[in-house]
Amino acid sequence: MAEWCGWVGRILDVDLSRGTIKELPLDRRFAETYLGGRGINMRLLYDNVKPGIDPLGPENVLLIGTGPLTGTAVGGRCQVTTKSPMTGLLGDSNAGGFFGASLKYAGFDHVIVRGQSRTPVYLWIDDGRVEIRDAGELWGQDTWRITDMIRQRERDENIQVMGIGQAGENQVRFACIINSISRANGRTGTGAVMGSKRLKAIAARGRRGIKIADPRTFKDLVWQFMNGARKSPTFEWYPKYGTPILTEVKEKMGTVPVKNWAGSELPGTENITGKAFYERYAVKHRACHGCWAHCDHYYTVKDGPWKGTAGPGLEYESVNAFGSRCGNTDFGSILAANNLANQYGLDVVSAGGAIALAMDLYERGIITEADTDGVPLRWGDGQLIVDLLHKMARREGFGDILAEGPYWMAQRIGRGAPARVMHNKKLDPTAVEIRGYKGYALSYTTSTRGADHLRGLLKTEAMGHAHIRAEAQKKFGSAGVTDPGAYDPEGKPRGVQWYQHLSLIADMAEICKFNTFWVGFPIYIEDIGKMLTAVTGVEFTEQQLVEVAERVFNIEKAYNIREGFTREDDMPCERQMTEPLGSGPLKGEYLDREKFARMLEGYYRITGGDPTTGFPLPETLHRLGLPDVAADLAALGKIPKGR
Repeated sequence: MAEWCGWVGRILDVDLSRGTIKELPLDRRFAETYLGGRGINMRLLYDNVKPGIDPLGPENVLLIGTGPLTGTAVGGRCQVTTKSPMTGLLGDSNAGGFFGASLKYAGFDHVIVRGQSRTPVYLWIDDGRVEIRDAGELWGQDTWRITDMIRQRERDENIQVMGIGQAGENQVRFACIINSISRANGRTGTGAVMGSKRLKAIAARGRRGIKIADPRTFKDLVWQFMNGARKSPTFEWYPKYGTPILTEVKEKMGTVPVKNWAGSELPGTENITGKAFYERYAVKHRACHGCWAHCDHYYTVKDGPWKGTAGPGLEYESVNAFGSRCGNTDFGSILAANNLANQYGLDVVSAGGAIALAMDLYERGIITEADTDGVPLRWGDGQLIVDLLHKMARREGFGDILAEGPYWMAQRIGRGAPARVMHNKKLDPTAVEIRGYKGYALSYTTSTRGADHLRGLLKTEAMGHAHIRAEAQKKFGSAGVTDPGAYDPEGKPRGVQWYQHLSLIADMAEICKFNTFWVGFPIYIEDIGKMLTAVTGVEFTEQQLVEVAERVFNIEKAYNIREGFTREDDMPCERQMTEPLGSGPLKGEYLDREKFARMLEGYYRITGGDPTTGFPLPETLHRLGLPDVAADLAALGKIPKGR
């Protein structure tokens, strides 16, 4: 048998209900067809989870996947995929850090976790040897503490731990999984699924390394792309400031969500900018495995009421979630809240979104102190935000309602609360105001996991560099593709699809999107293909990678269709279409229902879907080598039979 390069060639299959562990070979054709990470995970989810199951029941599976580039000199990322308790649709999340590389070094490309343990356990993977261990002492501890405890038990500081905090144990609907102290498989409730299985952590130690098919070519490519990135305008700010700099960037654009999406202007924003963070709180740069961008930072609060707060892993999403969206400009409290989210294992977007919604509802009189444990919920109260995070993670008092996340929290409250929620496919959006950027909006609404920028945001709509705008107009065939306000039914759908492919390919190869053209660095799909070819020894052209991306994207859509997805789920929510933006440069903007629907129809035509239903056409699925998926959807009456 030929030697594996890039891939390890093994899948770990663990059944917690039965207490069994199996090692499965990774089929070469399967690996080349679905690549890895998000791609292989998605095919495994489609094949192993029946429609209609309870996301928090034993029938759900939790999939952890690496890609061919995981553990190399360009990345250490890993993917977690499951059925989401947030949306009832696809749950999927990508994270950096060091766990992905350690899992591969320990001998596995993917892990399948089935069933439900009767008692708390953790999975120990040590250079190919696997055990299900008792986690009684770990249960009830936060993610930072369990990492320390497992490392102390094995007397090895290099062990990498992926685990849940108390939020996952208590099945907070949006709980996430944390590795490397602050790297999160967030959104969609992956941590809640892990908690439902009573799986506290997966710990990995590996010394096996990864074989590279053509080391010299790979090394030359890495240097070529790094040097190209250094010459990019993005390099002037991104490695220094990281994503917190997006606060001031998006404030100028008018896309910073403020006070539960009421507007995009907040007095005092200068106190919570990326530059303010770098100058007052950042003490040291921090990078994920194999990353030259080192966009992360360690930070310390040196004075004031939050003096002594210290940690790593601040992102723009945290600044917005616990800052602007809650009307809060106290950076010390934002950093304290960020630490708590990482320790408890809370998705920052939904945690801050739930608190912001609660503040909005309180201001409007929809909820009162009779609902909130006697506590007034006022905008800008940093101490309140920290206090509510404790209650949320523990599901104590009003925190039990917050723990449902914005969409389900509003359903539970009723009394007009649902009208105040921003969501797409029941997932509250990441911190980008989309009402004034129509291509951004199309990216969010057609994302297969719900409202999210990381699944294919049409970045060229906002890039100011003239050469990038000209390149985008030529590539996507329309001048409207760079006009934020245009409901362009041709160029914008093409652009959204291209960025969706770029994002998906990055998630399958497991290279960080922030090292690619997605953020402005000159690394394109073709370049990822060159790296994959050098690492695996299998040729991956741009055209081949796009076909893999199309295949996986359509499986994701098919999975959601089996779970009840309809065309209406690809439309903006009611508030996005009826409430104009209240402040900022884009004041008055909203998403026009009819114009957006026409743009969506254009997207379906370009992506091989039925413009009426949004479902993949039979011929699209057959072209992509998915006749079984076509047969499944035809049997459900969703698409016609045959080609």
